[in-house]
Amino acid sequence: MLLALLCAFSFGAIVKVALADSYHVTCVAHGFVGGDSPTDGSFFARIDNGCGSTYRTCSIYSYNTYRGGQTAYGAAICNAWSEDFGGYTECAGSVHVYDQGVFSDHTHTAPNWCL
Repeated sequence: MLLALLCAFSFGAIVKVALADSYHVTCVAHGFVGGDSPTDGSFFARIDNGCGSTYRTCSIYSYNTYRGGQTAYGAAICNAWSEDFGGYTECAGSVHVYDQGVFSDHTHTAPNWCL
């Protein structure tokens, strides 16, 4: 019973780490960046440059479905804009970000996430 409880707690901690908040810094700032309004449908998947990375990907998701993304190399900032791929509900938006050698692929959700 104790082992099952510890495993459940461990899994919960893993899920918490995998679904990070909107925007944070792990060597470089990255995550979900909202537009002027949380209801305007405009949001970004962004990874700033730095930390010696040479390859970054940032992807837009809506209702957990991939909508489009961008790849950046060298000193370029990865900055995918939701409106480049269609019109989406911001609260149902999330972004996946990956920075080679800096952090693994993970998800950031809108601050007003409604799913």
